[in-house]
Amino acid sequence: MKQLEANINGIKAIINECGNHFIICCHGLYSNKDSMKYVEMAELACKNGLSCVRFDFRGCGESTGKFEEATFSNRLKDLDEVVKYVKKNYNASISLFGSSFGGMVAIAYAYKNKIKPLVIMSTPHKIDGIEKNFVEDARKYDLLEMVKTLSHILIIHGRKDEIVPLNHAERIYEIAKQPKKILLFEADHSFSSNNERRKALEEAVAWIKKFRF
Repeated sequence: MKQLEANINGIKAIINECGNHFIICCHGLYSNKDSMKYVEMAELACKNGLSCVRFDFRGCGESTGKFEEATFSNRLKDLDEVVKYVKKNYNASISLFGSSFGGMVAIAYAYKNKIKPLVIMSTPHKIDGIEKNFVEDARKYDLLEMVKTLSHILIIHGRKDEIVPLNHAERIYEIAKQPKKILLFEADHSFSSNNERRKALEEAVAWIKKFRF
């Protein structure tokens, strides 16, 4: 497994190069690229001949910028910088894996750029109860209208999710286009259970491997 660090206009990324298809991971609101789920995703991807990029959105982890600037719109811009970097330097096809707020960003980016397959975990279709500027900016995007156009989407959710109700995942699944799949696990919002997290990530990699273009 070939691993390198990259600084993409202030965005810190770790790239595991193992094949010509790249899974780009989008972390949640208060998370970062070093969350166990993304480290394990990189390992599982490489075992299956897929490359993986995990990165910190601006103001998060090791990236530059302030956290209050890491709104939905700016995270879309950060993700676009990473995607362009991968396509320019590796001439590779890509898919997206996003968790929680990162899943919302992945949905919007996949919609705008016609990217598939897509895997989302613990992802709401709308947010509330957090910093005002994050909520106001996110409301500019109608995720459910976007989901109606998406296919090749795997929705992963924990039955014990204490932050995002299960009906968010069910609604996303209901309106997405085929092929689609929803998988439920005995997990909390962060998938802190090692066993459940591993099973979920194995399903995610299998889905991407099956439908990669």
